Amino acid sequence: MSRRGGARLFTLPCALLVLFPVLVDGASAQTDPTRPLLRGRVIDRETRAPLVGAFVAPFGGSRAVATDSLGIFALPMELAGSYPIAVEQLGYTTLAITLPASAAGEFSTIHLNPNPIELEGLTVLVDGFERRRRRYFGPVRVLDQERLQRETRGSVYDIVRAEVPLARPCPFEGENLCFQRRGRSQRVNVCLDEVPLWEGAAALDGYDSAALYLIEVYDRGREVRVYTRFFVEKRLRTGRRLPPLDWGCQRLG
Repeated sequence: MSRRGGARLFTLPCALLVLFPVLVDGASAQTDPTRPLLRGRVIDRETRAPLVGAFVAPFGGSRAVATDSLGIFALPMELAGSYPIAVEQLGYTTLAITLPASAAGEFSTIHLNPNPIELEGLTVLVDGFERRRRRYFGPVRVLDQERLQRETRGSVYDIVRAEVPLARPCPFEGENLCFQRRGRSQRVNVCLDEVPLWEGAAALDGYDSAALYLIEVYDRGREVRVYTRFFVEKRLRTGRRLPPLDWGCQRLG
């Protein structure tokens, strides 16, 4: 899995942009002279701050790009007289807008309106993650959404491998990661959205960092917890609190 340029191209289910995107190589699409390229920046309408990790997609389509750390995107489109797109970001009202044909040769600025209820819920959820980490008596490394957007190490597997330097490929398990503990080789516990990945770290090779909201690495890699944007959005909709660390996934302690 590879990534080129500031914005990344994804194939997404039409019903929900943030649900498990699959990375697609956007370089060939951007150099295809028959396909116009929409370029622009997504910002907060009130603060004018760039929005990191906002998804921009053809309206009703299944491909999207994520904005980079400056809020910039580059979206390949089919040639048309106008370009209807949808823009989505956690904590903001989803925007559907039609750009004129001339937008393919211009740089557009797109403003998103903050959703006060979602932003409040997002703050509560972020505080919940932080409180839970503080209750853990051991080292914890955190890769938040902004840092994940700047990642250049490829798939989530590559990121986890770099963040757990003491881990090595497991004997007879291909790309799975293990570490030595008390003279024995133990597999790195990996949890995705509070659910254990029984396949281990190797299953993370199918995810790109822009699909994620957060990665937590506990106890120098004994356990890695990965959270998708879909998980965060669902928590915001339902208002459910985070479970304790020793529930649901692997028991830490």
